[in-house]
Amino acid sequence: ETDNNNQTPLSNTDEETMSSNIQQQLFGRFKISPSQIFHRTAHSFAMVNLRPLVPGHVLVCSNRITPLLSDLREDEYDDLWRTVRVVQKVLKQKYKCEAFNVSVQDGAGAGQSVSHTHVHILPRYVGDLERNDDIYVALDEWAPRDEMVKRQPKLDVPEDSERRDRTMEEMEEEALIYQTLIGEQSD
Repeated sequence: ETDNNNQTPLSNTDEETMSSNIQQQLFGRFKISPSQIFHRTAHSFAMVNLRPLVPGHVLVCSNRITPLLSDLREDEYDDLWRTVRVVQKVLKQKYKCEAFNVSVQDGAGAGQSVSHTHVHILPRYVGDLERNDDIYVALDEWAPRDEMVKRQPKLDVPEDSERRDRTMEEMEEEALIYQTLIGEQSD
């Protein structure tokens, strides 16, 4: 048997997990009503947002509760991103949007307020915000409940006009570091 999007065959374990999740899905420690969930796959679910930043701001979450993308198994990771793409198509149809912010706050240090892997999908339009990067400030401050709003110091991000371009040498040096690290991982 396959899920309703024909993405990934469901094993007996997956079917049992989905069956129990239909009764009560958790998003971190929060109980999510089945009526808030609009799409399910073998390893992911998409739900409407309690506190949307813009109309159509939804979340795609892993079925398994884990805080980091890197904690997901390959099949879970692939399914999550395929689900993001399916949801984007639906939102584009509904909101006639021109673009999206697709955002992951991967861990508490990145502003994750619910310790459960999830992707924010926000429909966007040219000129919908005075300063385009304000969406990141709003995402950083987003929390499902008032008591969870972050009280940490803000990262001081300079205006584009105040930022300097790096030299080619600086960028090459950084790229070389990452190439070396990736090579060491594959050894």
